[in-house]
Amino acid sequence: MNVPGFIVYAQVGAGSSTLPPPPAPPGSSALAIQDPYQAPASSGGPLLKNPPSNSFNSLSFGGEDGIKFIQNLGLDVTWIASGSGEKKMGLFRFDVCLDMPLPYFARQENALFFEPRFAMNLFNGPKGNVLGSYESFTSNEFDFSLGLRWLPKFQLNKMATPLDFDFFFSVGVYGDFKDFTSRTFRFPSWAYLSLDVTNNIKAKIGVWVLDRVRYTLLPSGGVIWTPNDRWEFQILFPNPRITYRPVNAVLKDMSLFARGEYGGGSWTVKTDEGTFRKDYNDYRVLFGFDWRGPANGIGFFEFGGSFARELYFNKGAGSYRLNPGFILQAGLHF
Repeated sequence: MNVPGFIVYAQVGAGSSTLPPPPAPPGSSALAIQDPYQAPASSGGPLLKNPPSNSFNSLSFGGEDGIKFIQNLGLDVTWIASGSGEKKMGLFRFDVCLDMPLPYFARQENALFFEPRFAMNLFNGPKGNVLGSYESFTSNEFDFSLGLRWLPKFQLNKMATPLDFDFFFSVGVYGDFKDFTSRTFRFPSWAYLSLDVTNNIKAKIGVWVLDRVRYTLLPSGGVIWTPNDRWEFQILFPNPRITYRPVNAVLKDMSLFARGEYGGGSWTVKTDEGTFRKDYNDYRVLFGFDWRGPANGIGFFEFGGSFARELYFNKGAGSYRLNPGFILQAGLHF
């Protein structure tokens, strides 16, 4: 599509990263911000790359050369050890995501992705009278969201490289499903703009709409430096990452990485005193590896620490600090 001064096009599926998408944080999209365990996006794939386009599902529309009906089907699991002491709290999270191009727009230049997602969050602790009457705030919560993601490029006539955009909007219900209020419905979303500054440096700026109690908006951005085909430095806030791709690795397309992540989520929970909003927030330092397996699937495994952990309530108890925890995350995407 041409407009005065612009050439507009979208690239979907092609040029996809060999890395898995980062797990989205609770309250974000499946391909996340990796908000999250996830955010805006699991685990730790480059934020500027399109979601993987693989041949896992044979369903397609548009003939033999049509677009796959299922572009990405993923399962991510997060476990945080409860630790010891009265400020301990464990978490087990089970996250299923799906990416499908919309049939009508699949053959258009500006294709759209439809992204349903479901997650289950099982909390363990804190126990005793630590939270007083708010102890039921540590019940189990669920996420169910539907999102749309658009990945266009805008080419200015006088620019050597296009402007890359990443727009995502979602609506979902987040809570223990015992009661529904207007705050049970949340709208985690994001918008990003990126530009190739040089052949190996990309600049990126954007914003996450976290829609949590503590933070509604969170600025994001930085630079991605790829000095060669072995190293990649994503100097991004709040989810930085360093990736190394070894030569002659045991696993196909294997990468080693170290990364940081702003994690957590937000839900409504019903107690004897009414229905309240609660956040779980933390910062994570993770080390791991990912690889490409059979049927062009992608897997990852990582471990690390969860720090500055807190339960944050919209009223009453305010903020409750938790002990640091050991974290494991793993996932498969097809």
